[in-house]
Amino acid sequence: MPLDELQRRFVASLYGEAADLDGAISGAGGISATECLAIYRGNLHVAFAKALELGFPVLAALCGPAFFTVLAREFQRAHPSASGDLHHIGGPLPHYLRQRYAGSEFAYFADVAALEWAREESARAADAAPLDLRGLSAVADDAAASVRFALHPGVRLVASRWPVLAIWEAHQDPGGVRGVDLGAGPEQVLLRRAASGLVLERISAAEFDLLTTLGRGEPLGAAFDAAIAADSTFDVGAALRRFVAGNVFASMGD
Repeated sequence: MPLDELQRRFVASLYGEAADLDGAISGAGGISATECLAIYRGNLHVAFAKALELGFPVLAALCGPAFFTVLAREFQRAHPSASGDLHHIGGPLPHYLRQRYAGSEFAYFADVAALEWAREESARAADAAPLDLRGLSAVADDAAASVRFALHPGVRLVASRWPVLAIWEAHQDPGGVRGVDLGAGPEQVLLRRAASGLVLERISAAEFDLLTTLGRGEPLGAAFDAAIAADSTFDVGAALRRFVAGNVFASMGD
């Protein structure tokens, strides 16, 4: 059997597909080829599921062990790791869950996963110097609308039609999981890094629109319009001051 065909069948067998390997693989140490494959298969699935659980502990808790094991196996089949580093396997999970459970009672799982993956990305993102306020103060009033801000590399924004941060917070209490009303309404979450560690905070829809518009590289004038469209009473100046103080911005563009 050609090597490339042997490799293809070997990989297929690890993911549970029927693969004829009789005579192509020899057992060793009293263990048959079939038993060897079973060991490889078990290690592959267990390691993948464990890595997924470490990255998505709240999702795992919501699912329960048995359900999460099945979910991890299904996800692994759809998105097998292409690297020996399993840290990155969770990237496609929110999108996968959004498609997998659309319209079901588990539809909110996708947003929980999105928040947990945003935490992973925020914690591991590169660092950057905070916004230079001296440069900001030098901007003329009539040029303010054209100013562009860059979000700090560690900043992430998550919006959900469910109380996604409340769900996450309910699973952080050492005394036990608190109940959360899924009908409590939408939440927008800002994730940023601070001296004390990673901070997750609720923000208003106007604040979310302001930051997402700036994050797309659009000027302050466009971000102002987006925020005011969400809330006509929104104080853009106060929000910007708070975000600058929280090191949400890393630099100011031209």
